[in-house]
Amino acid sequence: MSFDPLIARPSETLCLCPRIDENTDASSTRRLALGFGLGVLAQALALAQLPQAALLIAPRAEQIGWPLALLLIGAALASFPAAALVDGFGRRAAFALGASLGVGGGLLTAFGMTHGHFPALCLGALWLGLAQGFGLFYRHIAASALGGLRVLAGGALAALAAPLVVHASELAGGGAANLLCAALLQLAALFLALRLPHGFSEVNASVSSAAAVDGASFRSATHFALATLAGAAAWAIMAAAMLRGPLSLALCGAAQSLIGGAMAWHLLAMYGPAALAARFPARFPPLASLVAGLVLLAGAFASLRLSTSPALLAAAMAAVGVAWSLANIGALRLLHEKGPPSRTALALHDLCLLGAAAAGALAF
Repeated sequence: MSFDPLIARPSETLCLCPRIDENTDASSTRRLALGFGLGVLAQALALAQLPQAALLIAPRAEQIGWPLALLLIGAALASFPAAALVDGFGRRAAFALGASLGVGGGLLTAFGMTHGHFPALCLGALWLGLAQGFGLFYRHIAASALGGLRVLAGGALAALAAPLVVHASELAGGGAANLLCAALLQLAALFLALRLPHGFSEVNASVSSAAAVDGASFRSATHFALATLAGAAAWAIMAAAMLRGPLSLALCGAAQSLIGGAMAWHLLAMYGPAALAARFPARFPPLASLVAGLVLLAGAFASLRLSTSPALLAAAMAAVGVAWSLANIGALRLLHEKGPPSRTALALHDLCLLGAAAAGALAF
């Protein structure tokens, strides 16, 4: 049995785990994709319900966007803790903690909605956001940009199941039932996280070691800046669209089933292109994907603001999802084009993206 040569640092917990072979690493990537997919399903239910719950119980009109903004703020706040815990204590502990926060957040938001308690709704949304922040780090645990795209592809499979899950929660009563179902999905993610390998694969260990030698910088700071700034713009517009879309549909008199279905198609559009990019990476060059995504995103959001019919609103939400996906594919591949980034740099990247998303939700 051979072990990875690791240099201990003060206050760091290391796992002397055996090397993980290629087959085991592929199995781990599938588990990461499944865990990410469960998080996407929980996100679909929460995003379909939180804006409407806030519309019903928010004390003032300007506070309607608070729960969604707090969800995104929580995701941003989790960026650096997720990176630190994954690096110091292993993926199992980190992702189990994130899923546990999601379980508590789903239960608390359901309580806040059923009892008309707006602070509880906001606190639960924050916890759900913390869980989302940990879940988003799944894509960075994969050893390469292609592995990250495969993890994102798990979101596409989850989005395919989203209409069925939304419909089942509606049959169970809708409203708070959506949030309770989100808590159950996070519970499933918790059990899956406990089955993840504790340590890192050989590739990930070498990435961490290289990052320790090179510091927190990339070989090309320009690529990091471009990927982060463009990604932040995409996340800000997407967050504003995800708040505006369901509320606009509700104001147009759309049924809850239509709103849930529109969110499901929106999520499928968000992650579907990633599945194609994982299968045909050469057809999604980084810079071209990034530019195309931003241009399409601007047009789709303008259409969302101007549309007045439920069908056009749902189509605009799907277009926003496709554009956001293209921008993220380009950003992810651009991050890895000049070599593997450090955990700190990845956490900073996610913090900028999610902070911009929170600002977009509040600006709406």
